Amino acid sequence: MTAISVQDVLFKPSGVKVEILSEHDEGEYKMVRSVTTGKVFFAHKGQIEIVEGSEDKKDAKPALKRRGRQIIQPEIPFDNRININGATPERLTQILKGVGIKTAVEIKELQQSMPGERFTKLDQLKSITRVDWDEVLSAGVVYVE
Repeated sequence: MTAISVQDVLFKPSGVKVEILSEHDEGEYKMVRSVTTGKVFFAHKGQIEIVEGSEDKKDAKPALKRRGRQIIQPEIPFDNRININGATPERLTQILKGVGIKTAVEIKELQQSMPGERFTKLDQLKSITRVDWDEVLSAGVVYVE
């Protein structure tokens, strides 16, 4: 097993940083630990994304072109991401692109209706149709824990 640093591994369903503890069934499953809570769980290899180093990401990221100029989207550091379960509606409007206060309140109401009053996967947000969730979640600003 190769040692992977904590910043390099992401659990895709919730978007949380994890560290790989061990591999099982010839690498099919991995035992991982959440960096934020310390929770240990098993994840399928398809649920884990190994993120490239920050220098490599900047070179590999496609740049948008507008009138001959190159527009580079800023990278969101892992430390600046927020847990959507703990964010206030006001904070959601500041962080999520295209989300106003009405939609943020609807997100929090949906959260309250969930079992345990918490989102467990980022895909649960897609039931709110006013937001382009693919674009918002691809920015990597929020995670669920």
